[in-house]
Amino acid sequence: MVRLLLPILIGLSALFSIEFSGVMAWLLVQPTAIVLTGLGLLSGVVLVLSKSVANQADRVAELIGQPYGTLVLTAAVMTIELALVASTMLTGESNQTLARDSMFSVVMIALTGVTGLCNVLAAVRRGTLGSDGQVDTSQMAAPNLLGALTYWDLISTMCVLALVIPNFSRSTTEANFSTPVNVVLSVVAFGVYAIFLSAQMGRYRNLYTERETLVIAVEGGGETLEAEGGNLPLWKAAVLLVAGLLVVCLIAESMGQLIETGITDLGLPSSLAGVLVAMLILAPEALNAIQAASQGEVQRSINTLYGSVVATVSLTVPAVLVLGEITGTDVILGLEPFEMVLLALTLILSYPHARLTGIEGLMKLVIFLFWILLQVA
Repeated sequence: MVRLLLPILIGLSALFSIEFSGVMAWLLVQPTAIVLTGLGLLSGVVLVLSKSVANQADRVAELIGQPYGTLVLTAAVMTIELALVASTMLTGESNQTLARDSMFSVVMIALTGVTGLCNVLAAVRRGTLGSDGQVDTSQMAAPNLLGALTYWDLISTMCVLALVIPNFSRSTTEANFSTPVNVVLSVVAFGVYAIFLSAQMGRYRNLYTERETLVIAVEGGGETLEAEGGNLPLWKAAVLLVAGLLVVCLIAESMGQLIETGITDLGLPSSLAGVLVAMLILAPEALNAIQAASQGEVQRSINTLYGSVVATVSLTVPAVLVLGEITGTDVILGLEPFEMVLLALTLILSYPHARLTGIEGLMKLVIFLFWILLQVA
């Protein structure tokens, strides 16, 4: 148990150092090399914590089954993310594009970067050759197609409604909607997600479970991979999961100012800071999905990543629109033109297929690379 608590204790120590000991103030005035070293150490702490969170998510998923396991992880991450966005909007400087940038970062990181890597890993794991020397298509990685298609329908619809259509609104001069349309959009986003959850946890649950079961053996032995803390009861695994996620998100948010300083010192655009913070916050879900894909659990990987995108868009939109009315902030939702092109290409490549291929994953990684380059250029 002490070994399982160690990452959280390390994270709490790092968080205390950032917030209360004056280390952050000292780092902000240091040369670039020291700032980058501090960032590297804190990022290492986040990755260690994220690995622990991913292991506990595996344990929860094992105990309560799919899709409940990934829903617990998604719900915990979304609660913390929304709390951070709300805190920034209520107490920070007015940022009209905060919600848009946060949602789009999650979409691109999850659907291109992490999903691309998961596709490649799953394809490599399942890319066995037949007797004729060609890949045996019957052994290729396969998602539960109907469930994956449902995710895609929700993601494509909500992304277009929330991030593209506002650019063509005739009721305002900005890339947003009038108040009546915002109310309808909020109700639709929340209502559709509620209906989706009830279906996913009810009579359509079988659409979100593994189509095929594959046990990946450890090289050099016959034992199967076992998550750290495999004997923990459910409540302990859930507590460790939520505690680890909370510390990860708080550290990532606290690192924002340090990241901005490092980026400024390197002469890079400030927009890259938000992307890096989003990557750190998504690290637990990303590692959980990568672990699932490497073990042959394709549908669990999809549940984690696609579920995160659905929850982010469906829940962030009503939350920020309500907060915008409270704070008097005009929330801009419409993407920039080049971002809309990247979103369209991402949605096309994210359309589920009966079998996963490494080429499909590589193309997603190419889009992710270009998106990052456009943030830097």
